[in-house]
Amino acid sequence: MARLAIFRQTAYTLDNEMKCAAALCANCGLEVPMADILLLAIETTGPRASAALLDGAGHLSEKTADGEMNHLTGLVGMIGGLLAERGARMDDVTHVAASQGPGSFTGIRIGISTARALAQTKNLPAVGVPTLESFVYHLPACKGVVCPVFDARRSQVYSGAAYLDASAGQEPTALDAAAGPQILVAGNAWAPEDLLAALGEIPWAAHGGLSREIVFFGDGLSVYGDLIRAWQPVAAAQGVTITFAPEAERGQRASSVARLALHRVKEGRVSAFQDLTPVYMRQAEAQRKLDAGVQFVRPANLSGS
Repeated sequence: MARLAIFRQTAYTLDNEMKCAAALCANCGLEVPMADILLLAIETTGPRASAALLDGAGHLSEKTADGEMNHLTGLVGMIGGLLAERGARMDDVTHVAASQGPGSFTGIRIGISTARALAQTKNLPAVGVPTLESFVYHLPACKGVVCPVFDARRSQVYSGAAYLDASAGQEPTALDAAAGPQILVAGNAWAPEDLLAALGEIPWAAHGGLSREIVFFGDGLSVYGDLIRAWQPVAAAQGVTITFAPEAERGQRASSVARLALHRVKEGRVSAFQDLTPVYMRQAEAQRKLDAGVQFVRPANLSGS
C-alpha cells in the first residue's frame, strides 16, 4: 500500500510538473556557446546500454554496460561513473540526448524516461536522436551507405539507409558542419525483401561523391544475413558492393548518438524534456492485439469468486 501511495503521489507530481514544462525548461531556447557544451547521450535501445559525454571540442568519453538487458539497474550508476571519470558533475552537463528507437520497447522507455528525468531536474534542453540515423557515425571513414538492420520479429526488420555528407571528407568532429546524416531510405519496419528492393532503388548518380558500397549493421544480420548475401548479385549489377560491419561494431552505441545529437544542437533541434518521445515504429504486440479486438481470457485458476 505504501508503494502504491508513493506511485500515485509521483504520478500526480509529474502530471503537474508537465503542465509547468515551459517554465521549468525556460533555458531550453537559449544558445549555449560551442566551447561550453557538454552533452550527455544515453543509448538503451539494444541489448547493451551505453552512455557518452561529448564536448564542443570533440572530446568523447563512453561507457558500455558489462551485461545485457540490465538497463534498469545499471544505467544511472554507469552515467555517474562516466561523469566521475571525466572529472565532471551533472551540473556541468548542458544537454541531455537519448536514442529514441526503434529497438527494444522496454529499453527505449528506460532511456527516454531517464533522459527526461535528468533534463527536467537540471532544467536542460533535451535532444532526441533517431537510432537508425546514429549509425552513420559508427564508421566515420566510410564513404558509402550505412544500413542498420534490427530484428523486429514477425518477419520484419527495423531499417533505413543513410550516409555522411561526402564533403565532410574525414572523420567528423564536433565542429564539422557537414557531418550530418543524409537519408536515402527512410527508417521503418520493413519486410526484408521490401528493404532490399528499396536499397536497389537508391539513386547513386544523384550523389556523386558517394562510394557505391552498402555497409550493414545490427542484430538482424544474424537472422537475415543469408538473405542479404543472396541479394549481392543484384547489387553487383549496379556496381554496388555490400559489406557486413565487424561484429564488434554492429550494435547501438552512445558515442554515435552523442555525435548526431551535437549536430542537432548546432542546428537548433532541441526540445523541452516532455517533448522527448519514443519512436517505436510499430505497436507493441499487446497493444496490437487490443486494437484488433482480441479478447484476453483470465485463466480459470486465477478467477475471483
